[in-house]
Amino acid sequence: MQLMEEAAANGIVGGRFATIAQLIEATLAERKGKVIPMNIDGATAVVYAELGFAPPLCRGLFVLSRSVGILAHTWEQMQQGGRNKGPFPRDATWTYSGDRSSPAS
Repeated sequence: MQLMEEAAANGIVGGRFATIAQLIEATLAERKGKVIPMNIDGATAVVYAELGFAPPLCRGLFVLSRSVGILAHTWEQMQQGGRNKGPFPRDATWTYSGDRSSPAS
């Protein structure tokens, strides 16, 4: 949030959404009795909102960024001979035995 505060101080963004996020953090800390740091979801929401992106576009950008991360992690696992996720143990896989035809449109 420090970079967002600097951007607001320099007039690059308004700072409204960063202020709201900080108030939420402060309220949570007060109610829970401990600081609960904002996660990446909240931080990216603040950045996108401060930059003026429409909420539906923000969701798409968030999903896109997470998808790229998942793809990179999966690729890394595959290069190491592993797999990202799957049934455990390895032989506990399922086979679809239902109708393979699709209904006519």
